Amino acid sequence: MTDSWVNSAERIGADLHLDLSGAGSRRAALMGALRDAVRSGRLAPGTRLPPYRSLAADLGVARNTVADAYAELVAEGWLTARQGSGTRVAERVGPPAAGRIPKKGPARAHGPRHDLRQGTPDASSFPRAEWAAAYRRALQAAPNEAFGPGDPQGRVELREALTEYLARARGVRAEPDRIVICSGFAHALRLLFGGRVLRGPLAVESYGLGFHREILTAAGVGTLPLTLDEHGARVGELTAGAGRARAALLTPAHQFPTGGPLHAERRTAA
Repeated sequence: MTDSWVNSAERIGADLHLDLSGAGSRRAALMGALRDAVRSGRLAPGTRLPPYRSLAADLGVARNTVADAYAELVAEGWLTARQGSGTRVAERVGPPAAGRIPKKGPARAHGPRHDLRQGTPDASSFPRAEWAAAYRRALQAAPNEAFGPGDPQGRVELREALTEYLARARGVRAEPDRIVICSGFAHALRLLFGGRVLRGPLAVESYGLGFHREILTAAGVGTLPLTLDEHGARVGELTAGAGRARAALLTPAHQFPTGGPLHAERRTAA
């Protein structure tokens, strides 16, 4: 079993790139293509193959053709089939491919018990099962056009959901057509300031993530500091020394490094 999560046993090998243009019957061509894929290592041991109905539809062949090919390859030992587990590439013992002999490296030292560095969340707490279930539901319910080129602002359904969430959880009122979906906060900064949508000077919190400031500096944006207290940024300073700012960059929740939220009254005042 390969250790790579990309080629893990739970991955369904839907995109097989099988060439059935060889001579002979379609069943023989399919069996030959699958053998070649397994023999070359392109289909790793344990890889789950798509159901024969799905593969038949993808290849444009009869279902019985794929079902018979699977059955014969199972009998030959290339594949395994188990109720509830589907059809998978069999575990096969053979000589390692040239240049692919694994080398034993030095024993890995144990890491710290608690890692408090920024940007290193506890990935083990990620809700994989819930995420996968939601992903499947979305794929099944999504209209066909959702898989084509989309709106540069992001899917309207997501923007509408964010409108409701931001008003309820963050006290921010917005309209869906005034929301742009970004791949992260850094992406948003680059769009706004690297693209010259906004210009400085920009009022920012006295403390924050260093690489965010680096993005602003690279875009030539000057910054004016806002001091912080237990209620977040002191937005009253926007009418004082920081009043020369054309815009303010604030953290409504989980400010770094204090971890605190911006008080509701200050959100309204800003």
